[in-house]
Amino acid sequence: MVVVKSQPEQHNQGGNSAPHTDFRGAYAVLSVPFVVQTSSPTAFARIDETYAAFRQPDIQYPALRIQLTQEANSWVISDTSGDCQHWPDEQSATIALLDRIVHRVLAGLYEQGIYAIHAGACVYQGKALLLAGRSGQGKTTLVLGLLQRGFGLLSDEFAVAEPGTQRLLPYRRSIHIRPGTPELIPPLQFVTERPQVHLGGGIEWTLTPTDLEAVFPGCLAAAAPLRAVLLLDGTPQPQAIPTITPLPAALAAMTLVRGTWAASQDFTGGLARIGSLLHGVRCATLRSGALDATTDCITQWFEGQHD
Repeated sequence: MVVVKSQPEQHNQGGNSAPHTDFRGAYAVLSVPFVVQTSSPTAFARIDETYAAFRQPDIQYPALRIQLTQEANSWVISDTSGDCQHWPDEQSATIALLDRIVHRVLAGLYEQGIYAIHAGACVYQGKALLLAGRSGQGKTTLVLGLLQRGFGLLSDEFAVAEPGTQRLLPYRRSIHIRPGTPELIPPLQFVTERPQVHLGGGIEWTLTPTDLEAVFPGCLAAAAPLRAVLLLDGTPQPQAIPTITPLPAALAAMTLVRGTWAASQDFTGGLARIGSLLHGVRCATLRSGALDATTDCITQWFEGQHD
């Protein structure tokens, strides 16, 4: 972590001048470097714990720079693109800052031909599994449950596809979990002893890659070829029997492209790229039941695949 305490600067707030300390962090998500600077220790803590695996000693070359500063009656987010936004309070500004980073990183990846699909991604026996679903359908809990079954983690948020190949890359952004998840996955109970964070999604705790490696040794997977896709069908139903239903790759591609930021820039090209990514890949829908039963079902289904 790089924290730079600047020389005290004078900021006029309501006619009163007061020094403040700037917190600065340098990061590189895959091949997209960025620097965050803010006078808010709370906002900096949220950014730094979220992107802990991407910390850099410093970034000397031109990179995206995002600033969050406090003015008299608002918090202001600005970056090197010239985009500037005002927010009424620190919490909403922190949420917007996290969102700004995600969108700028996705844009940077897209410029290099890399597609990031809103989905979790795991590796089992050297092959990658993509788990796609809307927010609230349990992707993160399911990914963490699969780690208990010996799967390796690529991401719980974005399945990042390498250009020109069918490989999914590791995207090691820290994982945010909510109350209820530690009860389903007992090895994660330790997080309940940590302070709770209140952001837009409610109460959360953060699991860094280091946390996960300590609980599930060897769980941080390397890039792997995509071999299977599961589209989540609704929210988990703990009393139901989990079911996996085959799905044509063309239909899976239509669903995945809607969860791809790059498709908002070039839908036709995005659909073609996703279609190529799914060539020869086994696709299905998953209706989740209880977590253990669902991860057992996925493991058996995945083990039954043949290249």
